[in-house]
Amino acid sequence: MVFHYHGQAWDTYYQEDSRMNFNLIPIPSKITVTDSDTTIQLKDLSLSDKLKQYVKKAGEIICGAGNIIVDYNICESLEAEEYRLTISNNSVQISASAPNGAYYALVTLSQLFQLNNGEICLLEIEDRPTMPLRGISDDISRGQISTLQNFKDIIRRMSYVKCNVYMPYMEDTFEFKRFPESGKFSDPVKQEEWTELITYAKDYYVQIIPIFNTIGHWDKNAKLEFFYPYVIKQNDDPNGAPCTSVDVRKPESQQMVCDMLDEFVNVFGESKAIHVGGDEVGDYTHLFKKDLAGKYYNEHFNRVYDYLKAKGIKTYMYSDMYTPLYGDYALGIDYIDNMPDDMNFVFWDYACRADYPNIRNLIQRKKKFCLSPATYTWNRILPHHYIAWLNTKLLAEHGSENARGIIMSAWCDGGLTLREENWMGIYVGGLYSWNCYNKLGFEETVKSYFKLFFGLDVDMEQYNKLMRYDRSFVEHPYNEQTFGAKIEFWYDQWQGAGSRLLKEFLKDATEPADEELKQKLQGCEDLFQNAYDYFSALKPLYNQSAYDAFVFDIKRSCIAVQKIFMLSNKPFKSREEAMKKVDQIDEMILKLIDLKQDHKERWFADNRQSEWNYVEARYDELTESFKSLRRYCLNCRSLGAVKKL
Repeated sequence: MVFHYHGQAWDTYYQEDSRMNFNLIPIPSKITVTDSDTTIQLKDLSLSDKLKQYVKKAGEIICGAGNIIVDYNICESLEAEEYRLTISNNSVQISASAPNGAYYALVTLSQLFQLNNGEICLLEIEDRPTMPLRGISDDISRGQISTLQNFKDIIRRMSYVKCNVYMPYMEDTFEFKRFPESGKFSDPVKQEEWTELITYAKDYYVQIIPIFNTIGHWDKNAKLEFFYPYVIKQNDDPNGAPCTSVDVRKPESQQMVCDMLDEFVNVFGESKAIHVGGDEVGDYTHLFKKDLAGKYYNEHFNRVYDYLKAKGIKTYMYSDMYTPLYGDYALGIDYIDNMPDDMNFVFWDYACRADYPNIRNLIQRKKKFCLSPATYTWNRILPHHYIAWLNTKLLAEHGSENARGIIMSAWCDGGLTLREENWMGIYVGGLYSWNCYNKLGFEETVKSYFKLFFGLDVDMEQYNKLMRYDRSFVEHPYNEQTFGAKIEFWYDQWQGAGSRLLKEFLKDATEPADEELKQKLQGCEDLFQNAYDYFSALKPLYNQSAYDAFVFDIKRSCIAVQKIFMLSNKPFKSREEAMKKVDQIDEMILKLIDLKQDHKERWFADNRQSEWNYVEARYDELTESFKSLRRYCLNCRSLGAVKKL
């Protein structure tokens, strides 16, 4: 029996006949079952000494002292990451041409046992990736910054789904020796720590490529007096307020960027690649006519490209200034023709679309590019797993023949996102970048994620009840795949729902409640409470801190809905009505204090101080607004409005 993950035949066989679960993440290219009646058990395996020497971390993947030996042989005809895995009743044989191929074979073997409760049938697997680059861009600038140990955990966990690129996104969180003012009020990661992490990542076949925005998104550094001379000013007035972009017209700014890049090269130079940013540089297109803005923008990135090329470094940059996505900040595709042929573009689009004309434009112009869908965690409480899955699936389908990889975008806009919530999105990225032709459905992906990452057999009915809450924000009737028209929904649909819930939760308690939102959230308090009862009772076998973050966000969602429903947009009818609210307000104040402490524990379980003071301030401001409302309810002389006292 042969299963190819490229068509319907496999889906039908699996559903009706197979006694084994082959929904690995990522799914191999080809599985051949040689004997479905004979099985071996994980406890019976033992790694050969030769394999342990060939793959340094082999013992972390398969550990045992059984009598079935797992061994390998060199097959030079295979590509570097390609492997073959043969499981017989008395041996397990890996064929590979390089250690990373053998490592991925062990990862596949481990997942087979995980999904099948420690027992698998005899089979053969032939497998190789469809894309060479597979990983995540991890925002460590606007929220949490990992401890060194957590950085290592991320690298190790990524490798378990065959991801091989980690791109930490840094605006002011790299500790510069020449510019110690950078990140003055942040928590920059020391260069020595990055050096240690790079060495650690090699054993897991993960390459670290830093992202440093060399022109835009200087949101925090631009507000420091030291950097005023280097950033562009509002209305292009030397005495104006600082914008959030470097003024790359100035020689001193150009030199500063080069000096900063030198430090990145010194630390990350072994990777032979640096991502130099370039996204959403609206300061230039809003201040200058498009041709002039395009001139400044292209000159900057050509200059950076030449500077890094002379040092043997490949340059990556975001493509959105050439591939417009929203608003009017972009330059347009024609301006990309003035960029070097071997510039590596990172194309991000977080919408689920029936068509991606920007991908076609990149292909037609023969540009090198990676795809960058989203983990859908930012500016909301619970992540949106379904949109992350569909966004990634659709981008992979449209760019499969030409894209060099998938780098999942994980942002921390707003600062309240728990980065441990990114893991479902990272698993989805691993699934589609390794095998972009796979036919695994969303629910099967979720079940495999919970089983592989947490060791849990999740009840999908419970999961779906929870994660579909924001469908109540979408106009009905709608079609599951197309909303009755093109597949195109983003902030105005489901992503906007989660953002709206978070925004209303953080709103001052003395301001009128959003009555329309209340209508859309009918029944959600019970939904979240039931989900919390179910998921908090489960005991994950691994990755406890990530699971705790997920359960915490269910709890946070429940309290957010409770807060919204206890407030009104209308004045109190009487003094008695106002005073009746006091007990509810006292209860909510206690819940917010408890929630802040819980959030703090989740934060510092894996992360540094970084932006915690900002998050704490948001909780304190919300709590103080309830105390003000309480004083009003007890002491108000006029019932005409809800206001602070």
